Amino acid sequence: MVSRNFLENSTFIGSYPSFESLPEDAGSEIAFCGRSNCGKSSVLNAITNNKKLAKTSKTPGRTQSINVFEIDKNKQFKIIDLPGYGYAKVSKSIRADWGVSIDNYLNKRKCLKALVIIMDIRHPLKEDDLTLINWCEANNLPLIVLLNKSDKLSKNKASQEQLLAINELEGLSTKYFVLITSAKTKEGVNELIETIMGLLDE
Repeated sequence: MVSRNFLENSTFIGSYPSFESLPEDAGSEIAFCGRSNCGKSSVLNAITNNKKLAKTSKTPGRTQSINVFEIDKNKQFKIIDLPGYGYAKVSKSIRADWGVSIDNYLNKRKCLKALVIIMDIRHPLKEDDLTLINWCEANNLPLIVLLNKSDKLSKNKASQEQLLAINELEGLSTKYFVLITSAKTKEGVNELIETIMGLLDE
C-alpha cells in the first residue's frame, strides 16, 4: 500500500533529450503532460510538497527534455515530466523533436501505468489534449484529466467546467478521472495524490 506522503520522497534523477537515453524500463511510471501553459511544473511541485522539484517559468515550454523523478529509493516508482505541447515559442524543428520523444515514450515504454493530462481549466480539451485522450482509449491506458488553475474561476464555474468535461468524455472504456486542481491554493491536490496512489497500487 502506497503511503500518503509517498510522493514527498521524490528526487530528480535526470533530464533526457530522447527516448533512447531514458533510464531502464522497469517498475511503474506515471507521466505528466499538457500544453505549454497548463502549469505542469507547479502541479508536480504541489503533489510532492517541494517548490524546487520541477523548475517553473513564466515562459511556456521550459520543459524541453523528458524529466524523470524517482519517488522511492527502490526505483520501483517514477514520475515522468514530458515536454509541453502547444504554442511554446520554439522552432518547428524543436517542437517536432519533442513530438517524436513523446510519441516514442507513449508507444514503447512498457512500465507506463497512467497518463496525467493537465489543462488550463479555462481552455480545456483542445485538439492536442483530445489526441492524447484518444490514444489512452485505444491503448486501454488509465488517465487523469486534470483541470488546473481553478483559482482563476469561481467555484461554481469551475464545477461547471468539470461537469462539461465529464460529459464530453462519457463513454470512454478505459479508466479515467476528471479532477480540478489549483497548484496555487492547493485545491484538489490531496484528491490528485490519492488518485495517483490508487493507480500505483493496482
